[in-house]
Amino acid sequence: MPWARFTLQIPPSTVLAEHPRTLKVYDSWGGDLASIPILETIISHMRNLRAVAFVDLDVVGRPFTDSFASPSKAHITSIELRHITLTFRALNTFLSSPCLTELYLTGLHVVEYESAPDVEHGTDFSAPNCSLPQSQSALRCPLKELRLDIGKTSDLVIMDLIATSRYPIIAKDSLVKVNFSSMYSDDNHVPLFQRFLDCKAIKSAKTPHLGNHDLSNFTEQDSTGYGPLRFDTFETVELRVGIGRDWVIPPEFQWWANSLSAVPAGSPLKKLRLIITFHKINVQILPDVTMNVWVDLDHALCGDNLELEHLAIDIATSVDLGRREESVVKRWFFGCLPGTREKYFAEGTRRKNGSLNVSRSFEI
Repeated sequence: MPWARFTLQIPPSTVLAEHPRTLKVYDSWGGDLASIPILETIISHMRNLRAVAFVDLDVVGRPFTDSFASPSKAHITSIELRHITLTFRALNTFLSSPCLTELYLTGLHVVEYESAPDVEHGTDFSAPNCSLPQSQSALRCPLKELRLDIGKTSDLVIMDLIATSRYPIIAKDSLVKVNFSSMYSDDNHVPLFQRFLDCKAIKSAKTPHLGNHDLSNFTEQDSTGYGPLRFDTFETVELRVGIGRDWVIPPEFQWWANSLSAVPAGSPLKKLRLIITFHKINVQILPDVTMNVWVDLDHALCGDNLELEHLAIDIATSVDLGRREESVVKRWFFGCLPGTREKYFAEGTRRKNGSLNVSRSFEI
C-alpha cells in the first residue's frame, strides 16, 4: 500500500456502534486511503452516524460505500463530498439517506459524467435522449441546506438534475448557496443556471447565494456577453464577486450589472446583498473611480426597474483596516458609485435604505 497521510476523525468512544455521530475522512497526500480494509470495518460498525464528510478520495469500486445503503445509516442528516471520484451508483447511495437535510457537493468526478462526449458544451442532461444516468429519485427528504460549488462537469450535472427533479427536494425557506464562475462555465451553460433558479424546488428557498468570492476561480474569459440571469422572482438575493491583486475586474462583475438591469419593474426582489472581496487593497493607491465596470454597476443599481427596500454592500478585505483606512475605502467606494450613494445612502433622502460595511471577512 502506498504511503498516505490521512485523518480519520471519530469522537473518542469504545463503542463504535452507539456513540460516534460524525465521520470525517480525508487524504491529504494523495494516497489510497479508501482501499484500507479497516476503513470498511470501522464504517460498518458505526450505526449512529449523523454527519459524514469525504474529502480528496477515490472511492470507485470501494465496498465501504455500500454500507451507506444499510438501515443502520438511515439517520444520516448531513453529507459533504469534496473532490471525490466515484461512480453514479455510489453517488446515489450517498444521497439516498432518508433523513438527509444538509448537502455540500464540490469537485465531484462522477466517472459516467466526466467521460461523456460534449459535456463541456451545454449538454441537456435531462433530455429524453440523454443516455447518462440520472438521480432524480435519489433524494428522499427536502433539504434545509444545499451548497454547490460548480467546479467540474459532474457538479454542473448535479445542479441540473436538481433543477429537473420531479420531487420536492428543497425545503421551504432553506439556504441555497451556489458558487460558480466563468472559469468552469460558458454562455452555453447559462440556460442550466437559469433552469436551476427557475425550478420549483429552488423557488421555495429563502435566499439564493450566487457567485464566487475566490479569485482562484476566475479567469479572463469574457462573460460580459452572457445572457443575464433572471433572479427577480426571489425576494432576497446575495451576489458575490472578487477583485484580484492587480485590480483586474472579473467578468462576473459585468454579468451581475447586466442581470440587475434586466430585473423587470414590479418584481418581488426587495433585498439585495452584494459582497465584494478585495484580495489586496492599499488605501494609499486606490484605482480610478471612473472605470467602466463601476459606471455600469452604478447605473444598474440606480435603475428605475429596481424597487429595493434595502441594499447591503459588504467590502471584505484580506487584512484588518483601521477606522481611518475604512473611512478612506468607503469614500473611495462611494466615489465609484455616486448614483448608488445618492439613492440609497445619502442623508436626508426620503428612504435611506442602504448599508455599507468594511471588514476583513464576511460570512460567505
